[in-house]
Amino acid sequence: MVGHLLQYHPGFEKLKQICQAGTLGWVQYVYSHRLNLGKIRTEENILWSFAPHDISLILVLLGDDVETVSATGHSYLSHDVPDVTTTHIQFADSRAAHVFVSWLHPFKEQRLVVVGDESMAVFDDLRG
Repeated sequence: MVGHLLQYHPGFEKLKQICQAGTLGWVQYVYSHRLNLGKIRTEENILWSFAPHDISLILVLLGDDVETVSATGHSYLSHDVPDVTTTHIQFADSRAAHVFVSWLHPFKEQRLVVVGDESMAVFDDLRG
């Protein structure tokens, strides 16, 4: 269950219920930001460190019928160790998601936004 512990967070469980009940309408798009000014790493990159948490939540909300995934990363502090990445996920049913992770951000943010055709909802992991 590495990277999946947030699936059991009460806030995410409520978000999942809201989505399943159709409160937001057809969920079209999900995006997440997991940002922080973290310690300098020389071996572990940001994609493998931060993004699995958000990707697991996105897969619960949108399903696992992923069509394409693309990721772009940039290394600023350690050569060949990405500090910032943006990942785009396209699902077979035309829904999409993106994940922005960085440990070169001046403010801590851990937010997942779900966009439906009728409403939106936010899971802010820092607010509890």
